[in-house]
Amino acid sequence: MNDRVFFSSALLLAMLLVLLALQPAAGALPSGSVSGGDTDYTEVTVDGRDLNRIVAGGESRITLIGDGNDRVLRIETEAGVLSEDPIKGPHFRLAADLEAVFERQTLEITVRAKPSARYGAQEFIANYTTGKDGESGWTRFDMVPRFADYAFTYRVPRRGSDHGVDYLAIRPVTPEKRRAIEIESITLRPLGYWTD
Repeated sequence: MNDRVFFSSALLLAMLLVLLALQPAAGALPSGSVSGGDTDYTEVTVDGRDLNRIVAGGESRITLIGDGNDRVLRIETEAGVLSEDPIKGPHFRLAADLEAVFERQTLEITVRAKPSARYGAQEFIANYTTGKDGESGWTRFDMVPRFADYAFTYRVPRRGSDHGVDYLAIRPVTPEKRRAIEIESITLRPLGYWTD
């Protein structure tokens, strides 16, 4: 075998191995922190495949339902199993770029949700937390039986020297047995800087 055939075959084989190695990742759902890197930061929406970035935390069940951009996230919890700590239940982490952009902003958080068909909750709660710097506290929403927008605002504090991590926590209110909600999207919109 001459050098030209050998090296051409070796290059083709190496390219094929790289493609095979990347194949499992091609269909993988996104995970990890939510970033605004591909936006102008005037509005950051978590929907479709990106809903997979929400983690269960604690004793809750999370299921991504649907295909493509028509996915919704189902969150189910049982009564009395989650603590009041926002990150010990369903939540997602914000990446450092969003933490920097949202610092000292009045932030509007809009959750598009509905009661699940099975074990449908009548209410859900949401909490934006910046770790040791503060949190919005739990905001409660009464739900209607179809997808609707539920919004609250929070004045994101200035980051301290011992900076924590920003999270958004969402969970159904579960007064008894188990309850579930479905989330279509979550939108974070900075409304402007607040002053002391």
